Amino acid sequence: MNMDQGYYDLSSFKQEDKSLKLDNLPDDYFYSLEYEYMTLPEVQLLLTLSDSNVAYSFSGLRKTTELHQHQLTKALKRLQDRKYLSKNDLGSYELTNSGSRYTKSLIRDLLNVKAIDIQNNNYSSKWKRLHTIPPLEQDIISSILEKRWFGNFRFIYKKQTKSYIQLCWEDLDKNRVHLNIHKDGIIDIEYQENHPSSSSINMVVNWVSGELIELDNVSLDVYEDKIITHTDEITYN
Repeated sequence: MNMDQGYYDLSSFKQEDKSLKLDNLPDDYFYSLEYEYMTLPEVQLLLTLSDSNVAYSFSGLRKTTELHQHQLTKALKRLQDRKYLSKNDLGSYELTNSGSRYTKSLIRDLLNVKAIDIQNNNYSSKWKRLHTIPPLEQDIISSILEKRWFGNFRFIYKKQTKSYIQLCWEDLDKNRVHLNIHKDGIIDIEYQENHPSSSSINMVVNWVSGELIELDNVSLDVYEDKIITHTDEITYN
């Protein structure tokens, strides 16, 4: 399929067709007068960025969407030109308010015609908790670790919530590391893989600790780990 082709207005398509999937929609499916037309790479980016609190690095988007660099660059520019995406000071991409509204409407339409599915992903993860002494501010910890690479892990995104900042990394085997940075100097480290091990998460702990203790007069307490099974991560397929 030509990934740069255009598509037509969603409302005119027959919703009773249950065999639809994003990859085999009609060639003019996403065309609209308001947007002119949208390409599949652009749809992939909007679905990936559908959480309005998340900002992805360029390499994170490339890894997550598996788009060729040229396709990704072109799609990002087009979405920025239409004010659906913005690029922050650190070079990461996030939805604008209008982009968030458009994406919510797009997801509803795609779900209605069975072009995408909501999937709950089951996985196990191992956790450790670090406590910086004295407690470091969230933004200081985030600024030190954000967009850094370690081992085989590449930085994917930053997510801001009311209670913590989350940084995410992924390796070639799609194992993931999440750091949840809280306001009181507490960092929860989550290592997601098929068989979470102490050696794996200790590697992450050692990297985070090594980066932070380079600051003057900073030490860290490490708390016991635990394994948790999750079923609440939602993706669109």
